[in-house]
Amino acid sequence: MSDNVRLELNGAVATVAINRPQARNTLRRGTGAEVYQAVKEVADNKDVRVLIFRGVGDDFCCGADMKTPESPTDPKPEPSFVTYQVAVLLHEMPQVTISAIRGGCAGAGFGWACATDFRVGDHSVVMNTAFLEVGVAGDMGVPWTLPRLIGASRARDLTFFPRKVRSEEAHALGLLDRLWPTTAFEAELETFAATLAGAAPLALAALKANFVQAEQTDFRTFIALEAERHIRLLATGDRYEAFRAWLDKRPPKFTGH
Repeated sequence: MSDNVRLELNGAVATVAINRPQARNTLRRGTGAEVYQAVKEVADNKDVRVLIFRGVGDDFCCGADMKTPESPTDPKPEPSFVTYQVAVLLHEMPQVTISAIRGGCAGAGFGWACATDFRVGDHSVVMNTAFLEVGVAGDMGVPWTLPRLIGASRARDLTFFPRKVRSEEAHALGLLDRLWPTTAFEAELETFAATLAGAAPLALAALKANFVQAEQTDFRTFIALEAERHIRLLATGDRYEAFRAWLDKRPPKFTGH
């Protein structure tokens, strides 16, 4: 893994962190591709059930690095195509994805956060679509993900009129699923991720797949896919273990079989 991106494995929980705290975890050319490689490595790891996506230091990710303005005549390649696929991967990968947000979350960082299954934050959070402020229409799938989170009208308002959205408003809008005190953030995050990772692995992955496919199909088709998965899960050892544990009034011991 590169110096700009960290990947850590802790049992069934993986963490991918953008590691440019001195630049508010902004993205320079190549960083997006490095993020994609790290997230793809997690997606391909069948032992991982939960991914925490975050930034090192006091910020999540503040979008493109604007410290070195580029002339439109500069001969340079376009950003790597896989940079734009990070959002798709975070949204569709088998693992449950969590954006752990502190401080600034803007531009591409905002888009990536919107693509994850959950967004959790503390009272330092400041979110901003920011795209029009820097003369671009936006990327990372925001017009697709954001309306699904907060509604079409509010999504347009936040993108056509970019502004700072602080933690309390972000929570009220539905941009943050959990809002925790800064002093409790790491402990709450660990518990949140561990709770998800402790669920029956096959059922957890199937539930994630159900939500992804529900966005892509009509209701009748989805019900058939959901029923097929449900019937398969009924025959698993984990389903039987969950039933026995409930009767025995003890925590279940899932094996993924």
